[in-house]
Amino acid sequence: AVVSTQSTGDYGTKKMVEGIFELGDRCLIIEDVITTGGSILETVDVLQKAGLTSCDGVVLLDRQQGGQINLTNNNFNIRSVFNITEILDLLYSAGDITRETVDKTIAFVNDNQLFKQGS
Repeated sequence: AVVSTQSTGDYGTKKMVEGIFELGDRCLIIEDVITTGGSILETVDVLQKAGLTSCDGVVLLDRQQGGQINLTNNNFNIRSVFNITEILDLLYSAGDITRETVDKTIAFVNDNQLFKQGS
């Protein structure tokens, strides 16, 4: 297992990448949420500089605002467990949110695309 941190901090080993790995090992990046994909691309850069090769990723929730497109355009393979549409549908089906909330949220997502197909 390898852990990549955002900064070296003032504690621990002060390394950006910690764990047991050999140069050239492949890695899997696990994230909670993806919006732009920027933090994943930054992590890939850090891991590659540490000697790991190309990585793939798994994210719990894709907010569907272009992050997956951005990562694909940067030759990064990403899979999501859920996307925002699936979560909204689940909550609506359970009676936890209204159709109006679903529609407003989908409209927000569509109006706030950070990366569009082909860009």
